[in-house]
Amino acid sequence: KACKQIIVALSRAQATVTITTPVRRRALSSHETSMASFESLKREATKLERNLEDKVARYQQLVQSTPDGSNDLLLAESGMSNAADEEALRHDIQRTLQTLQDLITTQLSPAAEKAGAPNASLLVKRYREILFDMTGDFEKARQAHVRKQERAKLMEGARRSTSGDFDDPGMEHLMRERNHINNSMNAASSVIAQASEVRSDLRTQGMSLGRVQNTMGLIASNIPGLNTLVEKIRRKKSMDDKIVAGVIASCILFTLWYLFH
Repeated sequence: KACKQIIVALSRAQATVTITTPVRRRALSSHETSMASFESLKREATKLERNLEDKVARYQQLVQSTPDGSNDLLLAESGMSNAADEEALRHDIQRTLQTLQDLITTQLSPAAEKAGAPNASLLVKRYREILFDMTGDFEKARQAHVRKQERAKLMEGARRSTSGDFDDPGMEHLMRERNHINNSMNAASSVIAQASEVRSDLRTQGMSLGRVQNTMGLIASNIPGLNTLVEKIRRKKSMDDKIVAGVIASCILFTLWYLFH
């Protein structure tokens, strides 16, 4: 009987191992599939990152080489070509940024959650930071290019107004606005200068009061009996007040006693 029980127990254990082994294999296969998918998405994100870095660097160089309107010869030679190149490259960078953002949000992040590895979530965070930095660099370069274009338009308007053929109402309005802004900035600078002078005076007065306070503290420390003398004077004055009050009360009581008796 004992042998039969041992044989039955071994057969049950073998059946349990036989049943759980395919489940474990399926779990391992699912995990390996998730990791393979994540690795593929990671390679694609790395490719987009390098492509984006190259495009942003070229865009920054293009913006730096674009004249700002202060040199007529450079503006005539490279104005049209730089404008066309800038527009094409700007649209390309914006598409690449959107593609990388969609890849991180809709594919790479869910794949990292399925993989369950801590390095995967850290890698997704790193790609988000890279996307943020690239977007910031691109926006800075784009805003610099916009400012150069506005400066070139203002310089062109100034040249037209000087030569006497200033007939663009939009540019005339911009020139008036620029004059108003310059006047406002000059007024603000004057107010700031006055405020700085007042602050300097207040600081000087504060330093003087501080020196006076230090002097008074030094005097008080050199005369230790001064506080005791002041306290004695105050007590004596209080006693005098009490004596006067007692005398007045006695007189009033004596007067009332005399009137009623």
